[in-house]
Amino acid sequence: MTKEEFQDLLQRYTAGQCSEAERREVDRWFANVSDEDIDLDASEKQDIHDHILAEIQYALPSGRKRIKPNSFTLLKVAASVLATVLVTYLIFHRSWSSSTDQVAYDPMDTDEEHLHHLNTTTDVVLMKLPDSSTVALNPNAEISYAREWHGNKREVRLVGEAFFNVVKDSQRPFYVYGGDIVTKVLGTSFSVNAAKDAKSIKVAVRTGKVSVYEDKEPVKSKVSSSHGVVLTPNEEVEFFVDNRHWVTSLVEQPKPSPGVNKSEEFVFSNTTMDQIIERVEKSYAIDVIVDSDSIHACTFTGDVSAMELYDMLNVICKTTGNSYEVKGTKILITGKGCD
Repeated sequence: MTKEEFQDLLQRYTAGQCSEAERREVDRWFANVSDEDIDLDASEKQDIHDHILAEIQYALPSGRKRIKPNSFTLLKVAASVLATVLVTYLIFHRSWSSSTDQVAYDPMDTDEEHLHHLNTTTDVVLMKLPDSSTVALNPNAEISYAREWHGNKREVRLVGEAFFNVVKDSQRPFYVYGGDIVTKVLGTSFSVNAAKDAKSIKVAVRTGKVSVYEDKEPVKSKVSSSHGVVLTPNEEVEFFVDNRHWVTSLVEQPKPSPGVNKSEEFVFSNTTMDQIIERVEKSYAIDVIVDSDSIHACTFTGDVSAMELYDMLNVICKTTGNSYEVKGTKILITGKGCD
């Protein structure tokens, strides 16, 4: 199979237009990526894994309008990105390297103790930090940090947008300084969008827990609402610079926690809403509330495992005669319920 033929197959796969036999072939090929018979050493496999993760996070919408609940588009961002990265980096090129001297970026104001990089490319650049944490630096974003991290802090300064995957170290918190705010974590994955002179700064959490607060206002325990917030998975906050105001919400496309098997958790057969809500809360770490106890008695049968969360809820709620809406960092289900 040629490169063009394989790319065409992957495009049809992500669009749901390939045959059952073709789908099984692509699934088999994806599964073989981690098999021992593939000629990749451990560092190559890890670098490809990190690069795929970074590309997937960059592909998730950040500045676009939230998808309307009545949209039934099945977004397969992860599969699409995975296909592209694997074709480019594994089969035909295998050119990815963790060595930063082979990554396209411009060093600026670099001295003996600090590094400063600006991504002048049109692609996301994956970089490895001194503690082996990784950062996916978006186009036109710049980052600076010490060549070596000593003491009890790991500190990074960011202008622009980047996604961080931080190695856990309970003794050394990880700090990202962007614009007028500071993001503090111990070990997690999250994104920061702090463009130069921007009127607002946004932080979104994929995994773990993150403290976000105004610069020069260090966190002592639970951050007060006037100076910052604590975010958990699938939550984001936007800080408006002019009035120093924080607005928290759910991310545009909540993702299940790592390790959740949607094909097992979200195939229902005469399942009550009470059970469905429990699975959603457990899988997405999001609180779901109802305005009537009678909603818990409604039942749903169907396979919604391929859908994004909001599309899934839309189908379930319409089928059961209910509706839902996002209220801050919670999901509210309303309706007459069922007897």
